[in-house]
Amino acid sequence: MSFLAPLFLVAAATIAIPIFVHLIQRERKRVIQFPSLMFVQRIPYQSVRRRRIRHWALLVMRCAALLMIVAAFARPFLNKEAAAAAAIGGTRELVVLLDHSASMGYGDHWDRAKDAARSAIRSLGANDKATLVLFSRNAEESMRATTDKGRLEGAVNAAKVDADSTRYGPALKLAESILSRSNARKRDTVIISDFQRAGWTGSEDVHFAEGVGVSAVTVATPDANNISVPSVTFARASFSGQERVTVSAGVANKGNAPAADVPVTLEMEGHQVQTQHVKIGANAAASVTFTQFTLDRPIVKGTVRAGSDPLPADNVFHFTVSPAAPVSVLIVDGGTRPESALYLTKALAISTAPTIQTDVIPVSRVTPNNFEKQSVIILNDVPFPPAAANGALQKFVERGGGLLIAAGEHTTWPQGETVLMPGTLGSTVDRTAGRGATLGFLDHSHFIFEIFKAPRSGDFSAAQIYRYRSVTPAPAPTTGAAGSKGTPPAPADRVLARFDDGAVATAERKVGQGRVIVWASALDDSYSDLPRRPVYLPLVHQLVKYLAQFEPSRSWQTVGQVVDVASLTKSRANWVVVTPSGKRVAQNGPLELDEQGVYDVRPSGGAVEGTPAQAIAVNIDPAEADLTPMDPAELVAAVTGHAAPAAAPTPAENTAFDVKDAEKQQALWWYLLLAGLLLLAAETVVSNRLSQGERFL
Repeated sequence: MSFLAPLFLVAAATIAIPIFVHLIQRERKRVIQFPSLMFVQRIPYQSVRRRRIRHWALLVMRCAALLMIVAAFARPFLNKEAAAAAAIGGTRELVVLLDHSASMGYGDHWDRAKDAARSAIRSLGANDKATLVLFSRNAEESMRATTDKGRLEGAVNAAKVDADSTRYGPALKLAESILSRSNARKRDTVIISDFQRAGWTGSEDVHFAEGVGVSAVTVATPDANNISVPSVTFARASFSGQERVTVSAGVANKGNAPAADVPVTLEMEGHQVQTQHVKIGANAAASVTFTQFTLDRPIVKGTVRAGSDPLPADNVFHFTVSPAAPVSVLIVDGGTRPESALYLTKALAISTAPTIQTDVIPVSRVTPNNFEKQSVIILNDVPFPPAAANGALQKFVERGGGLLIAAGEHTTWPQGETVLMPGTLGSTVDRTAGRGATLGFLDHSHFIFEIFKAPRSGDFSAAQIYRYRSVTPAPAPTTGAAGSKGTPPAPADRVLARFDDGAVATAERKVGQGRVIVWASALDDSYSDLPRRPVYLPLVHQLVKYLAQFEPSRSWQTVGQVVDVASLTKSRANWVVVTPSGKRVAQNGPLELDEQGVYDVRPSGGAVEGTPAQAIAVNIDPAEADLTPMDPAELVAAVTGHAAPAAAPTPAENTAFDVKDAEKQQALWWYLLLAGLLLLAAETVVSNRLSQGERFL
């Protein structure tokens, strides 16, 4: 038994009070005055029981109560219990946050970081425990809270740099969660990283509790030089019926010194194609264009390599390139004016991403078979084709096809096909007198007008529209409204553009899986001068890409992204994914890309007819190439409220804290105080009964 405040034991001397009370006999006699005895000499009253203790039980109760109260104030605790509490609760808990993102592969950063982690682990006391957390974009516990230093150091030795980007928020939140559940006297976190500024935005909302220590160990290299390849672009052309591709690579210099004579090499399918040398200024970028090559297979794998430096991961950029799948467009023309489809065909022929193949057929020669294998049908100022009646055109749209209606003076629409027309088509509005109409409103949130929202990206107000058809869009259906016999309500139309007088210029309706857009004027020069304006070409391309629901194939992905293998292969067959490290994974759903390189996606049971093998090129986040460090004190201040980490306690302070923690956990004083008060209450009851018994003696 030990005491936290032993000086209070001096008060145990008060035990003499009840003993003194018991040894003094108080007179209990009634004095009666007799006049005849006034002159008799007074003799002091004496009792033979004056110095003898009569009630031993009462004395023991009083003394015990006083001793218990005094001992309670002295705050006792048991030494064995203190040792057990220290072993269970520990005196210190440490969370080691070790950054293993791609940027830690620069020079000797990773070796220095592991040395710092091992040093932090070796500083632990015998009863201290630690958790090792490896983090990059995400954070995971590599070794849960343990006092085994050997296992912790083994986990550090086994850790490797990954290909993911740097994010401090998830790691700090995990450390905060671990320490908030700890009952250790001292709780600390140490962050070991190169402290890339790109990894901390300041909006992560991480706040450690008061008393939790946060310290930082930086392994950053001041003024680090780094060459990287952040992206590549492709230019496509056709030659002798084959598609040829030109690759251009961007090369960035993230150092403060210019880089001269940097070799940049293009490799295709593992064979070196061309090497060029480029000079890059400090903190600048340059572009390198390689010679054309022919796409002779469904998927071609390529790699661009630029120079060599202490961070080799970002000197390599992987990509895949495939022949562009053309978008087939059928233009239904009136056949009365040879030049009516000229502007459309010329504009669509220029498109390279995607390549657009156009067929022009007079309305009188259209058959339902012409709708097959088409992506978009354009009714170019023609009456409704008879071959499109009886739901033939509607079925084409419902299956995912696109329909563009250029509403000129020849356009007609039967009542039985109103489901395809976005609104109701009205009469022709003539604006030839004076200045023609202009487009006064464009919905820039829509895909076809999104590219025109930036300043100087296209001026529609300069185009003059002299004639257009009035279009009345269908209103949005009332909530809960439905047609007869439970049929769904008519679809609502979305207005995408209006003329300067408020009339609808273009509107959209979605039918099934397809899309229909009406342009309230002709797309040639008979109704407007729009075909002679610079905005005509990108407008027509946007219309066709939107109606065809064209999505360009991804030539590369970034580490950390997720792809759907079934969607990529367009097949529900079983597939095997071979990672860049050679690991084989059976996959037919979402796949997280956590390695840099090229993933091969192969059928698990051999070739699948009509579904070739796929490849996914994966690169590190370009932000990892920027090694500009932040001040670690800035990060510490953001999560703790003060920049300087708390100083470690001295051994004497450690012992004092251990004693206080043990006494606080045991709380023996509370039981002693309660027992002392109960004894005093019992003593009062016993004393009263004894007094009443002696009163009648």
